[in-house]
Amino acid sequence: MLSPAQTTLLPPAPAVSRPAHGPAADLHAQIRVEKPGPWLQFSSAMGYEWTRVDLPIPRLPEEMHGLRLLHLSDFHARSWWDPAYDDLIARVAADPPDFILFTGDFVDHKNDHRPGLPVAKKLFSLLKSRLGTIAILGNHDKAVSHGHAHELNVNLIDHRRVVLPVGSANLELIGLGGVDRIDVNLAFLHTIGPKSPNSLRVILSHYPDNIRRSQFLSPDLYLCGHTHGGQMCFPNRKPILRHDSLPHRLCSGIHRAYGTWMIANRGFGYSSYFQFRVFCPAEVIEIRLIKA
Repeated sequence: MLSPAQTTLLPPAPAVSRPAHGPAADLHAQIRVEKPGPWLQFSSAMGYEWTRVDLPIPRLPEEMHGLRLLHLSDFHARSWWDPAYDDLIARVAADPPDFILFTGDFVDHKNDHRPGLPVAKKLFSLLKSRLGTIAILGNHDKAVSHGHAHELNVNLIDHRRVVLPVGSANLELIGLGGVDRIDVNLAFLHTIGPKSPNSLRVILSHYPDNIRRSQFLSPDLYLCGHTHGGQMCFPNRKPILRHDSLPHRLCSGIHRAYGTWMIANRGFGYSSYFQFRVFCPAEVIEIRLIKA
């Protein structure tokens, strides 16, 4: 079963040594895509895009300048091993991020965890970060949530607030319930007070449009998935279907919206019925926090 709504203080993480930051900058993210992905992908995520972003955060604690967060989403694991997993594992191992943050849909089959769970377990046992992997469930993880979530080799924070010390600062992570869009525990969210000084507040949500229901928490960063960026898009990457109620431009990408940085990951996998992507390649997003 999912963990009840709670606040968790985890053991202190090692201090993260970072280079000194430059002068304050406007809130403009510096986004780089190493190599554009193919216009058509079928079954495999090979050729996925690695998006790097330097993200300016107002009042970012000194210890978190340069902190690297790897945002992953929507693997939709099935019974076979995608060769793209090996490539991803090797790249992460070559330069591990400080944290891996995953926003749901470990497996594809909503009602049977058995085909995809062994693959998801293996994958997340091999994806290594310096300080931990934090995750929430997605709408395809219903079967996983019934007694199998503990097998995923991650720290699941659905309906929880987790505080991770980073040096003398705190990384505050809030997990919104993701198995169904209406699962958000508003009563729990309203127990969370204002952000503490010398901290960074990050919300993990499977659904982009739940930002409307949680924006009162004033997060510094809102990470989400679910839409796959549309998965099938026009050549300008405008989604044909977005599976979300926000404007289509917020279906994927990095945006300053609702008073925060909103990052909607296109994900790594494929939805159940369409094993291809059109003008919407699979994606990994590496976030480097910098002082604004």
